[in-house]
Amino acid sequence: MIGVMPAPPEGLDQPPVPEVGQSPPPSAAGYLPTGWNTYSPYPAAPGEPPAPHPGTVYPPPHPGTAYPPPGWDAWQQPAPSPPGAPPSRTQARRRSGVLGGLMTAALAVLKYGALFSKFGITAVTMLIAIVVYSLLFGWAFAVGLVLIIFVHEMGHFLTSRAMGVPMSAPVFIPFLGAFTAAGRGLTSSRRTEAIIAIAGPIAGFAATLAVYLWALAQPFNAPGVAFAVSLSYFGFFISLFNLVPMLPLDGGRVASAISKWFNLAGLLILGALLGSQLAGATVVNPILVLVFLVGCYSVWGRFRAARMGTEAPQLPVRTRIVIGAGYVALVAASALLMSLSLGWLNAHQLIQVS
Repeated sequence: MIGVMPAPPEGLDQPPVPEVGQSPPPSAAGYLPTGWNTYSPYPAAPGEPPAPHPGTVYPPPHPGTAYPPPGWDAWQQPAPSPPGAPPSRTQARRRSGVLGGLMTAALAVLKYGALFSKFGITAVTMLIAIVVYSLLFGWAFAVGLVLIIFVHEMGHFLTSRAMGVPMSAPVFIPFLGAFTAAGRGLTSSRRTEAIIAIAGPIAGFAATLAVYLWALAQPFNAPGVAFAVSLSYFGFFISLFNLVPMLPLDGGRVASAISKWFNLAGLLILGALLGSQLAGATVVNPILVLVFLVGCYSVWGRFRAARMGTEAPQLPVRTRIVIGAGYVALVAASALLMSLSLGWLNAHQLIQVS
């Protein structure tokens, strides 16, 4: 509360009263203006500042003016720096704030630019694959097939990043699917390699299963049902083919966590497929031949690493049992649902199976 100032005792010099709109000038000592409470009836102890009169508020306003009076803090503003003097602390803070904002913006541009450059090649190769597949299957089916493959590869990519193993963005190659290149650390642990390898087929299987279940929930003659079942058949086939226990396929990496000898079984499976094509006098699939040749080289490299002692150490028996059970369950589910979707298409005379 602002009170009325008592009249100063006689014999004391009264301090000069500031004019309306002005503030009392600061004293040489700093905060307290000279003489503002020299008439206080409460004397201060030696060495201490004088105590204000009870009920008063600093600074005492000029009679008839509002608090605070206009311009009362003008004398608190920092004086301008003379020409040639170093910048003040406030100016330095402003400059550092502007520079910090510019650096933050630049880092954001670099970050998202790097993100675009990382997935830019993925987008370009996806578009190329869609164009190529559309020449055989049509635009809609080509887009669906590429999306399923993309989900498969992102299963590898996200799991790898979560486990601290660097991995490149997916690159699509028509009729060969897509691939990602893992950095150091993938083969240092068989458990890590198996988890990252099986994450792709699991992600692709889940996406395909969602499409298949949606198709089964619709009436037979509903729009898009036959399309969804056909896409599901290809999705389950992709998962099953990738689970063949032979390097460099995903199944070969998963099976290597159990035993490297499973890779020989994968070579026999692909060799049997090629032999059946030759025996039946049908056209040999060149992609199957390429995968078989790459598989022979990869399996030889795995056995060579074991012979030289550079292979990752064996996993405990319990861990190998868990990995093997998950692998067998995914293979069985993919094979069963691929067969069911093919049977549905055949039963509704959408395809003819001889």
